[in-house]
Amino acid sequence: MKIIKPLIKTSGMTLVSRVLGFFRDILIAASLGAGGIADVFFVAMRFPNIFRRVLAEGTLNISFIPLFSKKITNDDKKIFFKEIFNFIFWILIIIVCIFELFMPFFVYFLAPGFIDDKEKFDLIIQLARISFPYLFFISLVSLLCGVLNSNGKFTLAASMPIFLNLSMIITLLILINLNVPNSKQSVFYLTLSFSLSGLIQLLLCLYGCYKNGYIPSIRIPNISKNIKNFLHLCFPAIVAGGVIQINILIGTIIASFQDSAVSYLYYADRIYQLPLALIGISIGVVLLPQLSIAIKSETKNNILTLQDKSISLALLLAIPASFGLMFLSYDIISVLFERGFFTSEHSLATSRALMIFAAGLPAFISIKIFQTLFFARENTKKPLEYAIYSMILNALISIILFRNIGYMGIAIGTSISAWINLALLINESIKQKIYFVKKSALIQLLKIVVASFLMIILLYGLKNFTFLSINSISEIVNFLTLIVYVIIGIIFYGILCVQLKLIELNKILEG
Repeated sequence: MKIIKPLIKTSGMTLVSRVLGFFRDILIAASLGAGGIADVFFVAMRFPNIFRRVLAEGTLNISFIPLFSKKITNDDKKIFFKEIFNFIFWILIIIVCIFELFMPFFVYFLAPGFIDDKEKFDLIIQLARISFPYLFFISLVSLLCGVLNSNGKFTLAASMPIFLNLSMIITLLILINLNVPNSKQSVFYLTLSFSLSGLIQLLLCLYGCYKNGYIPSIRIPNISKNIKNFLHLCFPAIVAGGVIQINILIGTIIASFQDSAVSYLYYADRIYQLPLALIGISIGVVLLPQLSIAIKSETKNNILTLQDKSISLALLLAIPASFGLMFLSYDIISVLFERGFFTSEHSLATSRALMIFAAGLPAFISIKIFQTLFFARENTKKPLEYAIYSMILNALISIILFRNIGYMGIAIGTSISAWINLALLINESIKQKIYFVKKSALIQLLKIVVASFLMIILLYGLKNFTFLSINSISEIVNFLTLIVYVIIGIIFYGILCVQLKLIELNKILEG
């Protein structure tokens, strides 16, 4: 089984989406800045965004794909798909209606720090009601993407977030061109474009599934055996797979008590989510259907090979990404966001959060891989248990540290709890004999750390002892300099990996 080629397709579309997402956030930062109406907008977006990341970025499919892959005939697969789609359709209708009716209560829970400011609180409720239908669209998109991925159609599924970013970018450019100020009107139209993009994604995915012979039908649902099996895996998988996003939600609640903290954490989150999506989520999306098929056919060699390849590849990419983000945190934030209402003070504060999140990046990514080892075997109990431990630990650390160091305590809690979660998952996978720690893997890990450290030494030299420094008055020059840093770092790290025999080019080309 090949993992590199489908991973390249998935990561490629994810990269395009994330680049557009950065451009979108650059426009948002310039238009809204940090604090004030920006905090209101980000809190209103947090509800559907949390669900988008938990459901749309693979977690719903953790319960769907293993059961779908078990079906022997295409007819059985189509029946299973129709039953699950119909069931989720009606569940989502109920959830969206409940949230729309009781949105003030949910906003009170999500952003208690805004209660004393009635104008901001009312605006959050209005925007949240506009944005929440996106949950309905994107959850169905997630299920349809699971069908496409299981049939080897990774590109279309991975391209869906592109349409979200394009919709919001077009809206922002129109608002900027019309000189619409940083106001309620601007965030209203921006939120509306967010929801409409979900409808566009749903229509495209429905067409993709139709071309592959999967046509959903809507009727009064009955709780069949297929649905019972799906539900047995679904809730634990959503909680366990979405623990990072749930921790972010906890952070948002706490951060609402500090001015601008929600914005700082949002912008930092946007940066470290790029490598998380490109590496952890993409590998998880590609690995789950292939691993489920291998387990179904009981081909032990294929199972172990897939697991080892995925973990090795994740570490090979995650560790240098972590080092790079920590070292270049201020440069990245200032180059991408520091303009308009986003000041140098905002850059410094956001970069501190990014540095802390980056320290937890290898754990965030590895959690995605190790959870997949359990989910592919329809084992959700232990990942759920450890996810709950992680959430409790994150909340405790965040609350304790927030009193003294504010929003940075939230970032610290998120990173520490992720490392604890990963340690528990690794220990359990060894106990259950679904993963084996090899001496060669530990040597490889040491080599990756050494190569990453040497890469940072090179970047330090470039920043401090050459003309390549990010201090020009020209935004374009600073942006190009940052790109040069990244390219040189990647090339140098790649050369080191080849020299240390971490990368064998012929095997990469073979996939």
